[in-house]
Amino acid sequence: MKRRLFVGGAVALVAIAGIWIAFAWAGWRSANDYSGTVETREIQIGSKVGGRVTEVGVEEGQAVKAGTVVVRFEHDELTAQRAQAEAEVEQAQANLEKMVRGNRPEEIAQAVATAHAEQAALEEARNGPRRQEIEQAKADYSAAQADAANAESYYKRMQELVKNDIISKQQFDDARDKRDAAAQRAESARQRLVLLEAGTRVEDVNAAEARYKQAEAAAVLAKKGFRREDIEAARGRLAQAQAQVAALDAQLREAVLTAPEDAVVETVSVRPGDLVPAGRIVMTMLESAQLWVKVYVPETDLAHVRLGQRATVKVDSFGRTFEGHVGMIASEAEFLPRNVQTKSDREHEVFGVKVYVDDAQQVLKSGMSAQVSLK
Repeated sequence: MKRRLFVGGAVALVAIAGIWIAFAWAGWRSANDYSGTVETREIQIGSKVGGRVTEVGVEEGQAVKAGTVVVRFEHDELTAQRAQAEAEVEQAQANLEKMVRGNRPEEIAQAVATAHAEQAALEEARNGPRRQEIEQAKADYSAAQADAANAESYYKRMQELVKNDIISKQQFDDARDKRDAAAQRAESARQRLVLLEAGTRVEDVNAAEARYKQAEAAAVLAKKGFRREDIEAARGRLAQAQAQVAALDAQLREAVLTAPEDAVVETVSVRPGDLVPAGRIVMTMLESAQLWVKVYVPETDLAHVRLGQRATVKVDSFGRTFEGHVGMIASEAEFLPRNVQTKSDREHEVFGVKVYVDDAQQVLKSGMSAQVSLK
């Protein structure tokens, strides 16, 4: 009899313990179930340059892949500006290469030859006329004097003949013209002789010396090439031109908008022909690969939640569950009361938790109500 009572008591204890464990398990399970809403990352598409829309390549609700062209803007003016900037780059590049290489041998030889010519002219100015030139000038002057004397004698004879009407008036005029021309030639020869005997003027020598120094300096510069400062300035102009091309390339990229990620088009606010200002949002997308459920966990349950913790997600629209994991736990509490004094008050202190959902079929939609169970 005592044995039966002992066995009966043991069975009763086991039953009570099983019931307690079942209720405790059910209570823990209910404590790890949280409600939330399916959310996704919103992508706002816009252009930093704007312009007139020429093409809208997608429609609302359409799923697009990363890199798909969604909107094009008119960019003829930018293309022309880039071509001009590219030409300036080529010009700056050629100018820099010219400075780095220096002058060509032919240019240096030409500068040296010019300096030699100016040096010879200076020596000639300093030395003055040669003796042979002076002697030649004297001979020319003597010949001119003789011609003038002959012309004068011929004129006087003609003058007597015209008085007696032996010759015509025209013949007399010709004789007079020849006399005057011979006299002028004699005077010109005399002036040239005077200049040669006086020698080169100081002003002419100084001018010849200045031209020689200028030519000599030009020859030295041609041999040395360009200064380092000029070369660096040329490099700066090239870099500036290249930067302008890069800036225009960036603007041209802004004229063609593409989807940054695989996403679903939510809203399209433009159509071909619209004139859009810079910075305006023209399209909104929802990134389908980034789905999560935002739930709020009381402070009393936070010890049971950790990053990477597996979870199951159930939505009302589907009769199955989806796998997920905890991807973010807020570091600050929300809805915190003014004074936390009791355990019930601490239950109102909650922390936001993001549970990322594995939705390979992409059937979940943003805004769906969901039930999250943390494992």
